[in-house]
Amino acid sequence: MLRWVSVLLACLSFGCATSRVVRLDTGEGEPLLYAPPERVSPIDVDPGDFQRAMTRLVLEMRFSVRPEEASRSRLQRATWAAESPSRGRDYGAWCSRQDDPGECLTLLEDGFTFLDADVRRKMALSFAWDGVWDGVQQAVQEVVNPLVLKAMITSAMAAYMLLVVAPEPVTKLVALALTTYVIAYIGLDAFTNLVMGWQRLSADSARATSFRGLEDAGRDFGEVMGANGARVLIMALTAALGGGAASLASKGPLLPGFARAVLATEVNAGFQWSAVMSGGVRSIAVAEGVLTVGLAPNAVAMSARTQGGQDETSPGRSSQEPLHENQMPELLASELEMAEQLGVRPVRVDSPDFMRYASEERIKWVVTADNQLQVIPYRWQGVEISHAVASGGRPVLAAGEAELAVHGTTRFGIRIEPLSGHFLNGVSKAVSDSALEIGRRAFARHGITFPP
Repeated sequence: MLRWVSVLLACLSFGCATSRVVRLDTGEGEPLLYAPPERVSPIDVDPGDFQRAMTRLVLEMRFSVRPEEASRSRLQRATWAAESPSRGRDYGAWCSRQDDPGECLTLLEDGFTFLDADVRRKMALSFAWDGVWDGVQQAVQEVVNPLVLKAMITSAMAAYMLLVVAPEPVTKLVALALTTYVIAYIGLDAFTNLVMGWQRLSADSARATSFRGLEDAGRDFGEVMGANGARVLIMALTAALGGGAASLASKGPLLPGFARAVLATEVNAGFQWSAVMSGGVRSIAVAEGVLTVGLAPNAVAMSARTQGGQDETSPGRSSQEPLHENQMPELLASELEMAEQLGVRPVRVDSPDFMRYASEERIKWVVTADNQLQVIPYRWQGVEISHAVASGGRPVLAAGEAELAVHGTTRFGIRIEPLSGHFLNGVSKAVSDSALEIGRRAFARHGITFPP
């Protein structure tokens, strides 16, 4: 009963019903203040989808997690300086009383001492996964040792949260990407509660003088995370373990609800998803319920600009971007005729025909005047297809070429460039850069992101 009261008080002190604020600092004048909508539903990760995603993520990990390494547990004496020898505890005996003694021993096999605050904190954190870990074990046990994977995810989570709560802003790309993933899926309020919950876990584990105290601290933190939040964190951390920020960028589309998360980033955090991997997000800091994000001016989402007091028709609005005319209108009739003979027509990313084109070596893309992304193959049956075919000859906001990787229904970007002789021939670097950013945003709305 006492533990549930503690969780409730922690939730109230974290401001569960309080609307958080994002400070978007572009380095140009005063930071833009953005308050996400009060009611933003998190993106639920179904347990079945979670297990399938974990199986795929673990199968693509490029390092060894050998079961035999986990089986060689080394039992040592756990000590606490303030305890008399008669009160000392053998954690081997303590583990034997747990639901899963093997898991307990694996997490402690490098030695445990109550004198080490980091070790106590990790031990407490390991209990926080209990509500969802059965799903992970079922998904990965045929591929890796779940016990070792749990220890790795626990260590990665501890390292990440220590960066987030540090006084200086987070600047490491992998931490920026992880933070964006989590906020996109669970919302800003829940993320801020997570940070405060971690601070509470750190304090509780620092005060703990028994394994039971660590267990209670971890399970309290598990209540703050919730089952859905824990699944999101486990997936994101596993993707990062497979290769850092680059792995997160490439494996993001494997995560359930990824396309919705791309759109939710702008609502939950006020900046664009595509900006994270392109270098547009430079730092993130959390303090007293306020998220401060250092980012490039063109990474601010339109909703944040409007809420900040700018007019909806400001230059950031895509409909106010300059249109690029077809510079070769005399060729349009023959280009459209050739495309028709080859059976090529422009498609949207959510069209069934998109995968047919995306599987080719390269595609051409345009963003139309009404902000729609249209795609055609770069070449079909040996014939290069004109960008003008993608827009029907009409003016466009942006145009270019891209390479995609396709694995079943999973798509992610490899390379994107603002190249088009029909629409961008002779434009300045500033115009070309703007077209590239428009293209990145257009693909990101469909869950396809590109490395910087």
